[in-house]
Amino acid sequence: LGIDSVDQIEKMGIDKFNDACRASVLKYTNEWQNYVHRQARWVDFEHGYKTLNIPYMESVMWAFKQLYDKGLAYQGYRVLPYCPKDRTPLSAHELRMDADVYQDRQDTTVSVAVKMRDEDDAYAVFWTTTPWTVPTNFAIVVGADIDYVEVRPTEGKFAGKKF
Repeated sequence: LGIDSVDQIEKMGIDKFNDACRASVLKYTNEWQNYVHRQARWVDFEHGYKTLNIPYMESVMWAFKQLYDKGLAYQGYRVLPYCPKDRTPLSAHELRMDADVYQDRQDTTVSVAVKMRDEDDAYAVFWTTTPWTVPTNFAIVVGADIDYVEVRPTEGKFAGKKF
C-alpha cells in the first residue's frame, strides 16, 4: 500500500486499511491449505478460526474476563519488542521474519517399504520426515480405527507386489 507511518493509515481510514489487510491475509488461503496438507497435517479449515474475525476476538476477551473474575489476571510490566515507526508491539512471528523465511527449501523425507512377516510379496509402507530414525525402528505401529489402503501396482519393478 506504500504506507510508511500510522498517520498515513489514519489518513487512509482505519476501515479501509483493515479491509486491505484482510484481503492480503486471505489472498493465499488456498496456498496455505495446500501447504498444510503436503505436510501431512490435519486442520479443520471449514470450521477454523481466524484471529482477524470478531467472534475470535470476542472469545479471547471472554476468556480473559473469566480469568480476571477468578483473580488470575494481574497488572505487571514486561519488555516487548516495539516498532517505533508503526507504534505497535511486534509479534514473535514478525521478529523471525528475516531473509530466509520465504525461501524454498528441500527437507529430507523418505518412504520405506517393510516386508510383512507372514505374507509373500506384501509390504507395509510408511513415510517419515525423520529418516535418521529408521534404522532404530523395530516395529510399525498401526491404529485399529484408521483405514488403510491396499495397492497392487500392475507395472514397473513393483508389479504384482502388495503394498
